[in-house]
Amino acid sequence: MKLDLVTDWGKVRAYIRRAMNASFHVAFATVNEAGEPTVTPIGSLVLNGDPTGLYMERFPRSIPANAEHNRHFCLLAENTRVGAIVKQLRGEGWFGVKLYGLLGERRPATLAEVKRIQARVPFTKLKRFQQMLFGGTVYVRDLTFTRAEAVVLKVDKATRQVTTE
Repeated sequence: MKLDLVTDWGKVRAYIRRAMNASFHVAFATVNEAGEPTVTPIGSLVLNGDPTGLYMERFPRSIPANAEHNRHFCLLAENTRVGAIVKQLRGEGWFGVKLYGLLGERRPATLAEVKRIQARVPFTKLKRFQQMLFGGTVYVRDLTFTRAEAVVLKVDKATRQVTTE
C-alpha cells in the first residue's frame, strides 16, 4: 500500500518509532557491485520532521562499500509485538513500513546528532557501551526518502492463509 511521504510522514515516523522499540533495529538493504542485495540491521536510525533522516555509520561495512556505486536503499521496519500483529490481522494499522531513498555522504556527526542517536539507542546509558559506540569521531550518513509503502497483512477467509500486500 503506497503512502504519501508528505501527508503520511507523521504516521510513518510514529510507526517506525514503535517498531524500533519492539526490535531495536530496522533492516537496511543496499545492492553490492555484483547486483546482489545485502541487508544490514541498523539500530541508530533517527528520522527528522521532513522525509529525511540519518544513521550512525560505525559498524556497517557493506553499506559504505555499496554506496560507492549505488546510493539507493530500502529499509524495512516491522512491529513484531504480538499485540501489534493481532491488531493488524483485524485490519487495523500496518504490519510494516518500507522506505526507499538515497544515501548521502558519510560525514562527522554534530553534537546534537550524537545526542539524538544516544536517545534512540537505550543501552548507551551503560558506560562500557558508550565508549564502544561513541568513542572517537562519530560518523553519520544522511538519508533522503523518496517513497514509502505500508506492509499490510491480508487473511484469506476461505483458506485461512495470511499474505502481505
